[in-house]
Amino acid sequence: MLNGYYTDKRCLMESMEPIFKDLTGYKRIYFDHPGVGMTKGYENIKNWEEMLNVIIKFIQKVIPNERFLLVGRSFGGYMAQGILKKRRGLVDGLLLLCPLIELDRNKRDIDKDIKEINNTKKETDIRIKKEIIKSIENTDKDFMEKIRNKSTFDSRLNEKFKKPVTILTGRQDQVVGYRDAYNILDNYPRASYIVLDRGNHILHIFKTHIFNALVKEWINRVENESYI
Repeated sequence: MLNGYYTDKRCLMESMEPIFKDLTGYKRIYFDHPGVGMTKGYENIKNWEEMLNVIIKFIQKVIPNERFLLVGRSFGGYMAQGILKKRRGLVDGLLLLCPLIELDRNKRDIDKDIKEINNTKKETDIRIKKEIIKSIENTDKDFMEKIRNKSTFDSRLNEKFKKPVTILTGRQDQVVGYRDAYNILDNYPRASYIVLDRGNHILHIFKTHIFNALVKEWINRVENESYI
């Protein structure tokens, strides 16, 4: 499971673990990509392609030749598509949460008049502090800024991925928007594409119940893949 650009594994772990507590047979790997969390020895990485290669080497070392599912949020969604492009033969399903599609901020198709969603729940505020604010405490911001948006690889697929996919976006996402993700649908014939009203860039926190339901629905499709 791949996080957003500045956040470590806590950002996804707190949301995904409650979903898997009632499921059996799933090993979860929450990855701190270079520059965040407790990952060390990343100083020589110069761009996102080198970042992608590090992630792929990690996968090969931890689960060599095993089949797996990919979950990517924001920047992690961009990396997940890169992994899929290079290791598609081992991937049984893909979940993209508010995925980054267009690297250039000025080219992202985002509504200009989006109003910030008001949070009225104390529980949501607690989760934001725990899962977002805390998860950037160990981030090497200087390093991340240095290689920000320096990508020499194209995450777009060369051929269609015909396994279960869910692309979950927020109508009020001020970071990546929702329209750019729609433009990659042709790559995924088995994709569900969802736009949630009152869904921002951390909709897994703001829209917990429907997020949980949609992730479970995706897992169900993966498990019943033989019926297609």
